[in-house]
Amino acid sequence: MRISQKALDECEPLFQGFLENRDTISIFRGDLFDTVGEDRNLYSETVRVLTDYQFDRALGAYCLLVNGLVWDSEIVLRSFYETVVKVFFLSTASTEIRGGLLKEFWEVLPAIYDAKGAEKAKSPEKLARSQGRIDDARIFEFLQRPENFSIEGPGNRQFRKSVEQKWSFSKIVDALNRGGDGHQRIPRIDAMFHNYGMASHLSHASPKVFDLLEDRATRGEDLGSLEVAHVGRMLSDIVSLTVFSLHQVQVSLWGACQWRISWLKLILECRI
Repeated sequence: MRISQKALDECEPLFQGFLENRDTISIFRGDLFDTVGEDRNLYSETVRVLTDYQFDRALGAYCLLVNGLVWDSEIVLRSFYETVVKVFFLSTASTEIRGGLLKEFWEVLPAIYDAKGAEKAKSPEKLARSQGRIDDARIFEFLQRPENFSIEGPGNRQFRKSVEQKWSFSKIVDALNRGGDGHQRIPRIDAMFHNYGMASHLSHASPKVFDLLEDRATRGEDLGSLEVAHVGRMLSDIVSLTVFSLHQVQVSLWGACQWRISWLKLILECRI
């Protein structure tokens, strides 16, 4: 479902403001990681690639928005939220636990996913072989080779489940909201991600999503205002959360620092 062209036209100033703010944020991000220079390490490189991925997902969401595809954009924005909380999770961690988190992110989780991928590859390999598609079967067989992938997975099943849960969106948000266990607290961060739940309904084709679609289809004269507000909220989420996450990365790299007045002004202006 697309929003009306009239609402899309009314969103043009919001789109222009978003692009201007995105350029400003991009410059800040570039400067932030340039200052690391020769002091870069696994942590700084991890948050660099994560924030880069975050930027790309935000751009993908924006490209769908300018074409009126707000619901499709919400699905992409869910990935943006997932990346943001991982940036927060790492950047709020004390130096004592940060090494362990990085090991989990780059070694333990990939090994867990390798094992799952190997198990899931068995069925399509068997199907391909039964149909005589040998080249296809070889691809799926390759995913099960222990010399290439950690097909056994690290630890026992309980350990693997606990690590996966620890890095899940809900568990990370809960850990940040509570603080402790080596993490700096971000009070009420859970309130910042209410829309993640809505985006999840869209991603999973939940019955709830059809309530949302029916609501839009049966709206009256207030539909246009609702559509513009929807776009404004999404753009505001992208700008605000990107700025907050980059600020937290800056603090984690260089210690506590004052917000620049221009950054505060930028956030306030984007509270559409």
